[in-house]
Amino acid sequence: MDKSKNILSHEKDGQELIEKFPTSFFSHAEAIYHLQEAGIELKKTRVADWLESSRANVSQVIGRMQNSGLVSFGENLKLTDKGLCLAKIITRRHRITERFLSEVLDLPWNEVYEESSRWENILSPTTEKAMLKILGNPTTGPFGNPIPYSDYKEKEMYPLLDVESKKSYSIEKITEELKKDSSMIDFLQTHNMIPGSKVSIADAGEFSITITTDNNNYFGIDKFIAKRVFVV
Repeated sequence: MDKSKNILSHEKDGQELIEKFPTSFFSHAEAIYHLQEAGIELKKTRVADWLESSRANVSQVIGRMQNSGLVSFGENLKLTDKGLCLAKIITRRHRITERFLSEVLDLPWNEVYEESSRWENILSPTTEKAMLKILGNPTTGPFGNPIPYSDYKEKEMYPLLDVESKKSYSIEKITEELKKDSSMIDFLQTHNMIPGSKVSIADAGEFSITITTDNNNYFGIDKFIAKRVFVV
């Protein structure tokens, strides 16, 4: 199956799933997908933490998702093929919307994530295609995360925490963990820690590192951030 037919097939399947299931399933499928992307163990407790929801509520929703054939779980949660399709369609729409809101509507980055979460549940395939055309068919969201079912080509990249000091790197991706926090995104944008910016490490301590972006002022970030900003 060629790429265009593959995308159309997933769009059709995804739209059918979106029309069939409640929006609570969307956020939970997407959360599991993001946890998998970030390499975090796929437990219901982790989903609850990610969604900032009660464990009882998450357990109830995931139980209903299991009954609907979207997830399976033994030791860890796992999206079925149907659940993965739903998660990818929602993530795709979220990341396309992020670009549209930030690049076309010029919405501040610290407002983009939350606003995109509202749009992703109601975006139609027609509107999605129109947005992609205006944006020039990007393969990542504005934070560098891949848009599912796009022409994205995986690059070899490394966490900022693991690269050498005194060398220049280019920021490629900011993970979903950091994106969820609007104050964190405001900090990163204020200090020009965004995809495409040059960054170098001046000094590394036990708990934090000192960096500079695009040869501007030096500032410190903790290792939690440095582990979740990827560079090439």
